[in-house]
Amino acid sequence: MQIQDIGNFLGLQGVRVKSVRSEEQGERKEAVIEIEPSKIKKTCPCCGSEEIIRNGCDGNRRIKHLRIAGTQCILEALRQRLLCKNCGATHTHEYDFVDGKERYTRAYKAQIYQISVGSTVQHGAEVTEEAYSTAERFFREAAMRIAPLTLAAAVEKAQQSTKLILGIDDFAIRKGHNYNTGIHDLRGENLIGIVKGRTLEELREYMKATPELAELKPFAIVMDLAQGYHTFAAEFYPNAIRVADRFHVNRYILDALNEVRRRVCKELAKDDAVRLKRGRHILNKRKEDLGVEQLSELEQLLKLSPDLKAVHELKEQLIEWYDCSSCYNAAKETYLRWLSLGLSFNIPEVTQALKTFENWKTEILNYHLCPFTNGIVEGKNAKIKALQRRHFFLRNRSFYEALIIIECNKELSRTLFHHMSS
Repeated sequence: MQIQDIGNFLGLQGVRVKSVRSEEQGERKEAVIEIEPSKIKKTCPCCGSEEIIRNGCDGNRRIKHLRIAGTQCILEALRQRLLCKNCGATHTHEYDFVDGKERYTRAYKAQIYQISVGSTVQHGAEVTEEAYSTAERFFREAAMRIAPLTLAAAVEKAQQSTKLILGIDDFAIRKGHNYNTGIHDLRGENLIGIVKGRTLEELREYMKATPELAELKPFAIVMDLAQGYHTFAAEFYPNAIRVADRFHVNRYILDALNEVRRRVCKELAKDDAVRLKRGRHILNKRKEDLGVEQLSELEQLLKLSPDLKAVHELKEQLIEWYDCSSCYNAAKETYLRWLSLGLSFNIPEVTQALKTFENWKTEILNYHLCPFTNGIVEGKNAKIKALQRRHFFLRNRSFYEALIIIECNKELSRTLFHHMSS
């Protein structure tokens, strides 16, 4: 490779390579590349005049750049002094690949950020052999710059959606104590809002502070059966269909099944009780997902109690109702029959669970007007949980939210990052 081509190879524009040499720093080797500007900027920062001339230099400036074949690259950039003939002001030539007086190129800082996203700053520091404090500074600067742009892009995408579906669910900062609420665009698979808390008042305050979300016109909103969420949705999005999340609804009938199983266990002989306890996962699974051996075991377990068999069949019928209902009217008819069947069993645990199905009948049936679930939201909540563990539950609220926005909108943040760093 010719020496004049090294600048292009390194992705450096507007420079001329003067020399390349190798230096030893302890046990490490460094490739030192001496560069100078190939052309100078022709505008004075003081008066805007284009009458700029070279006026000597102030030595070289060492700037750390990306590795070359595993060897650390150091740029020795000439500090070219410039003079304005119009106003007499002097200034130093600014290179396009580095900010101000920084000792690291933008590409080098971008590399640390890219390694650390989805991992840890410690990992980014180890891969680049950089000090942890420096790697953390680069990562934090990039995250705080990219997060608001990512959130704005996600909101804009939601605003442009022709049939917007929102998903609302909470996630724990500290389980049982502190919670946040995430507002998601289910079609775009993006997080568009983070509410500090999950109460109705906290949701109202957040919407007052973010009018761009309050002005959205969603077709439907998917959420669990928390009364506060439904009141909030009715207040701010009165024309939206409110859909009870399928997996939260299923949880009620599964809880009834497990309560019946525990009661039955107390009435059985010890060996049968142990067998039934070990088979709880088989009872909870969808029947169609079981293998041949598990189906045989399920059949044996259901023979232990008629109540257990009745509730299990009720659970399977609910799954079939969600999957196979042809239209809303047919679904409503089948749902009412299913409720009547469950009540006719006179099983206390089932009767208690079916009160919820009766009270939230409209929201549950609305699934057949908009068959969306919060599965995407639950996946993002799992990402947030992993992020909190990696970063040891960050105390800085702004940085904490920035990381969540980047983690939950990875495609958007990656696109924006490449655009900004190019």
